[in-house]
Amino acid sequence: MGVRMEAGSIVVIAMIAAGIAVMLCSFWFLSVKKMTADFAVIWQIIGLALIITAISFRLSGWEMEFHGIGEPAVIGIGMAGVLVGYQFSLLISRLMMRNQELAIDLSMLIQEKNGRGQGERKDLLIILPVRNEEKNIGKVLDQLTQPQIREIADVLCINDASTDASGKIIDCYPCMQITNVYGLGYGSALQLGYKYAVRNHYRYVIQMDGDGQHDPCNVPLLYKRLQAKDSDGKTPDIVLASRFMEGSSKFRVSMWKRFAFSLFRSMIRAATGRRIADPTTGLQGLNRKAFMYYSKYNNFDFQYPDANMVMQMLLLGFQVDEMPAVMHARTDGKSMHSGLEPVGYMMRMILCVLAVVFRIKVLRSDSCDLV
Repeated sequence: MGVRMEAGSIVVIAMIAAGIAVMLCSFWFLSVKKMTADFAVIWQIIGLALIITAISFRLSGWEMEFHGIGEPAVIGIGMAGVLVGYQFSLLISRLMMRNQELAIDLSMLIQEKNGRGQGERKDLLIILPVRNEEKNIGKVLDQLTQPQIREIADVLCINDASTDASGKIIDCYPCMQITNVYGLGYGSALQLGYKYAVRNHYRYVIQMDGDGQHDPCNVPLLYKRLQAKDSDGKTPDIVLASRFMEGSSKFRVSMWKRFAFSLFRSMIRAATGRRIADPTTGLQGLNRKAFMYYSKYNNFDFQYPDANMVMQMLLLGFQVDEMPAVMHARTDGKSMHSGLEPVGYMMRMILCVLAVVFRIKVLRSDSCDLV
């Protein structure tokens, strides 16, 4: 009996060690940008499951059953499975990252080849990622093409391979449109816009959503704030339009989202000393230094650019300011944070924020050098 228990204990210890190793390795590969956030979360769950399973076996006495199989075989099969799975995850992650880069470049080349002519460019470019927003995009462009905005800004819609009439509606307005070769996702659509802004020599970018939540009345205010100098004569690199500052319009959010916002605020404050009222806002203004940095591959999260990017830019020394904003609740269409997606989003974002802190403060592998 003692021999059988000792044999089973070896397997349990091996499972716990494997679980810890899996969680640490997935976090490491996410931090060095070799694994996507989705795969990193999956491996975190697998690692935690291994630890919980091992502890459950130990407490219940099931570990003795391993003796009949042979603990070397169990450990060997388990290690082989983990290694194969890890190699597969890293391979797919690398292919996904490379594929995003190529698809962005291809979408840009197609636009440059087929794009219609444009007159004299403004200093400011408004970027709108659009994905199946036929019920909303027309109303947004109606306001963005009014004289008070057209005289200060050009508008670029990134049509993320919409399957509805979004593209046809955009063509009816005096704005530019780039249609992705396939659905690249929100982050890649934004990065494509940054690259366009760099190539066409814009000085400022304002990114906003095409679902009508971001009121266009914020555009002139953001533009003015980007050019405003502080007491030291410096202008902000990034201006976040906040839903939760004094002077902001009332914006109702669920209890789940309030918890997420509070958690991200706490994480950012602990790492940077800054209190950011709205770390997940999609309405932002950026100067050329900021969007040029974002335009470079590996400097911007092509999957989930959110509080992790705010954390990154603060830690890298970019000047990040906030201002109150007018925003509205979505009235039509489907949000990308609907259903059970907020649960997965929360897990991915927590891991991504921690990875940013580890990468910059411990590994010191990122740099804001734009040369």
